[in-house]
Amino acid sequence: MVEKLGKEVSRRDALIGAGKIAAGAAIVTMGAAALISRAEAKEAVPLPWPYQKIDPKEAGQIAYEGWYKAFCSYGVASGILVPLQKKIGEPYTNLPVEGLRLGEGGTVGWGTLCGSLLGATVAVGFVAPYDVGKQIINELLKWYSDTELPLYVPARPRAEVKIQTVSASPLCHISVGKWTDAAQKSLGSPERKERCARITADVAMKTVMMLNDWKDGKFSSSLKLPSAMYGITAQHNCKECHGEKVPQPVKG
Repeated sequence: MVEKLGKEVSRRDALIGAGKIAAGAAIVTMGAAALISRAEAKEAVPLPWPYQKIDPKEAGQIAYEGWYKAFCSYGVASGILVPLQKKIGEPYTNLPVEGLRLGEGGTVGWGTLCGSLLGATVAVGFVAPYDVGKQIINELLKWYSDTELPLYVPARPRAEVKIQTVSASPLCHISVGKWTDAAQKSLGSPERKERCARITADVAMKTVMMLNDWKDGKFSSSLKLPSAMYGITAQHNCKECHGEKVPQPVKG
């Protein structure tokens, strides 16, 4: 009788234990599913993300300091996205701006598109509708190419910058090269670094001003994209680098 009772108790305990395991497994499964659902929900936030107007001076200061932390691409993206992380939160807080560090020096020193312009392009891509973003970035590249830079003067400069230059190009190699030649400063000089940090602030501020105008319904652009003007992806100063060997579009 005792043996029989013991077997019955053992069976009952086993069934209860099995039930607990099954319940625990269900809870774990539900929890995992909830976590996956939340992750999927974060990934699925459609573009463009919400935008609230940013103080251009704040953007410029963040971008300037950002250059000294992780250079131009990171600096401009920070100047635009960090204020939105503070104002709006998600989804901006889920975006690690540090991922743009490799844009430095025209992409790890290759001298292609200025990293400040790359940072602006990525940031605007999250904020503005595609067609509006194209117009903003097109205007930004033209402004960068045609303007005597840098304009920004920080409250606490790291070095003195006396020379402004017009790059006539959005390329880092040309922009930096023209300035170092005019200022007679090396790439590694404190003055050249300060110059690029200030241009990083300039680009962040200009981008924010256009985004703010767009938010207010005031932004407009009649500037054509180079591909529409020339029939090939291009800049406006091809002969400065190519001489007479400018690539020609294929007709038809």
